[in-house]
Amino acid sequence: MNAFRVAALDVDGVLGDFEKHWRECAEEVLGRPMRKANEQHSMGGRYGLANKELDAVWRAFHATEWGSVPLYDHASELVLALEDLGCTVWAVTSIDERHRAARAESLAGLIPDGRIVCVGDNAPASAKVAVLRDLGAVAFLEDHPANANAALGTVSLSVLLDRGYLGLEAPEYGVTVIDDVMDFPVLVENLLKRTGRAA
Repeated sequence: MNAFRVAALDVDGVLGDFEKHWRECAEEVLGRPMRKANEQHSMGGRYGLANKELDAVWRAFHATEWGSVPLYDHASELVLALEDLGCTVWAVTSIDERHRAARAESLAGLIPDGRIVCVGDNAPASAKVAVLRDLGAVAFLEDHPANANAALGTVSLSVLLDRGYLGLEAPEYGVTVIDDVMDFPVLVENLLKRTGRAA
């Protein structure tokens, strides 16, 4: 592995369509259609669920659903574009280690099991930063501003995929904000050329 060309990716909201799968699970558990109330990051807030309802959905999701979170159409293209740049791609995901096998199943070999790091459900941003530091990652793509902000100074390129979530902190100066995930490989390529790390 070339530590100077490690690119790390968040999974849910970046590679996997977590919201769609979670919504479908909620509809099955609660027996009604889920109508989005707003764009809050919290799934309970986003779909206007009571705490009891939210707990029931999460119980079901944790029990059976992590392994079948569908990949976005762009997931393979994103990873392959990074690999074409000579990057080793790692998944750094905010789910519990007990779901690691399910996470690998949902990624369907796109990122090998040995390159999936689970930092824990509701882990602080510092948990992902510690992983990025250990990996020597040069670039990181995330859809949660707190994690992208925390990565500043640890990776050369911290990128926020803007999903329009409400109620979260703003990206800090130095975080690159994109709304098209395929802008990330372009940014990485430019960084590698600028720093003389290109393959």
